[in-house]
Amino acid sequence: MVETIGGHLTRFKVSMTRELPPPVRAFLDAAYPLSLLNALLSLDDGTPFAYCLHQARNTGTGAEVVVRVIYPSAAPDSMIQSHCEHLAIEFRSCIRNAAAATR
Repeated sequence: MVETIGGHLTRFKVSMTRELPPPVRAFLDAAYPLSLLNALLSLDDGTPFAYCLHQARNTGTGAEVVVRVIYPSAAPDSMIQSHCEHLAIEFRSCIRNAAAATR
């Protein structure tokens, strides 16, 4: 994949994983029992740089979704803020596309 992360084009690999390191696994929320994505993000040379943990739960009117990207503690705030904006746009687009497909 190629995405803008922290204002820089970044090429990386997304690897689905069932085994999460304990510090990353601690971010999972049992109140959201549906796992949408547990993935390791790594650079071309294999260096891991983040984990994605996306979870959901059913509600009476649909679903609630929590999307998390776990970066190292040294990641600058600008990287985290820009990726929050990216995820908001990405998920909004997915929801709009799904709604249009059901019409």
